[in-house]
Amino acid sequence: MKKKLVAVLAGLCLILAAVLVGCGGNGGNASNDTGDTGADVAAVDTEKTEIVIGGVRSQSGPLAIFDQTAFGPIYRMWADEINADGGLYVEEYGKKLPIRLVIYDDKSDVQTMTRLYEQLCLEEKVDLLLPPVSTAALFAAAPIAQKYGYLLMSAEGGATSLKEYIAQCPNFFSVLSFSETQVPALVEYCKENNIGSAYIVYIEDLHGTEYYTATENAFEAAGIEIKVAKSIPLDPTSIDFNAIINEAKSSGAQLFCSYTYPDQGIPLAATAIALDYNPDIYLMGSGSSFDFIKDSLAGDSGIDPNKMVEGLTGWGAWNEKSSPGAKEFSQHFVETFGPEGDNSLGTTIYQDWWGHLCYLTVVDVIQQAIENTGTLDNAKLVEYIKNNRFNSAMGEIWFEDNMLAGECYLGNIGQWQNGIFEVVDVGERRTADPIIPKPAWPKS
Repeated sequence: MKKKLVAVLAGLCLILAAVLVGCGGNGGNASNDTGDTGADVAAVDTEKTEIVIGGVRSQSGPLAIFDQTAFGPIYRMWADEINADGGLYVEEYGKKLPIRLVIYDDKSDVQTMTRLYEQLCLEEKVDLLLPPVSTAALFAAAPIAQKYGYLLMSAEGGATSLKEYIAQCPNFFSVLSFSETQVPALVEYCKENNIGSAYIVYIEDLHGTEYYTATENAFEAAGIEIKVAKSIPLDPTSIDFNAIINEAKSSGAQLFCSYTYPDQGIPLAATAIALDYNPDIYLMGSGSSFDFIKDSLAGDSGIDPNKMVEGLTGWGAWNEKSSPGAKEFSQHFVETFGPEGDNSLGTTIYQDWWGHLCYLTVVDVIQQAIENTGTLDNAKLVEYIKNNRFNSAMGEIWFEDNMLAGECYLGNIGQWQNGIFEVVDVGERRTADPIIPKPAWPKS
């Protein structure tokens, strides 16, 4: 299995080869890409009328769901609210500046993303950058941002396997919890509930191999047997979901782990329902923390969507009981997008009980850094973020080695109970006791 991880990383390295030279750069102002090291600094443009924030994010293809429902709604909501207030005050310009978003579609292709990211930095010369979608794309973008002196804060992605590489790009910051905090929490959760065996299915990309490798090592150390580990392609049309669920069923494993994206995870869960596969813990990866999972699994069965997901476990986690800031944000999200999740563009937006608070920290931190430094100079913003703490819906947050400190997260393991994604981590952040074994899937 480790050979698959090496293969995935090798493929990514080929894509990054042209830009890796940029890592370890001086992290200068993004508007200065000439390489001039002279002491004279150009006068501030007092005629500046806007803050241009550029991004290359999947608007089409299999990863488009993330910009539609994950970080996308958060940064758009933030920009709209800043502009409704007249803009973001930047002291060096002595005025509020409205935000203009420039978003390009990479069609869920990493090579397209890297080309368009270079365009944003070299030709558009935007003031700030937004991160791309997915783990692989995120880390392909990091050296580009470093090369041209831009701050880059992650959103939908993260991987411990690339931490050493990311350390070479000091302008990059990671905000989303991932295997580094979640897998240890899962081990503790299994120990507490006497779970001694697992079946693992994972997708053949950085997300899947990262989670599987971390779990393989942690479970071995904890004495948890992995009955079967199966890798699957990203393309759901190439997957035999029936065969996977039947094999998992035959294995007798107490824990089923699906390290997948929604395109694979939802059909897997639907197949588990159809074949009446119901292990003690069914852990679904990305997608399980979104409210949309209820309707996705209930379909037109007539079953109460809340009952359909009762006991389903996933990564995350937080809810309105986690903190006053979390409750305030959740209610504001509903006020913005409506209780049914429909916004003015007709796109269905659902609450994400894993990522949305993390994604909110991206724009919160950038805004506070600009307001407190009084500049759009990316090098100064980077230094400020490294050395200061910030207020957020999570509470006080800070970065350690450019990664959001683990203790800042409100939870790592969530479980659907009565329509609420409860935090079930072992420890004081738990918002409800876990339900184990998982209740049987309801029948129509």
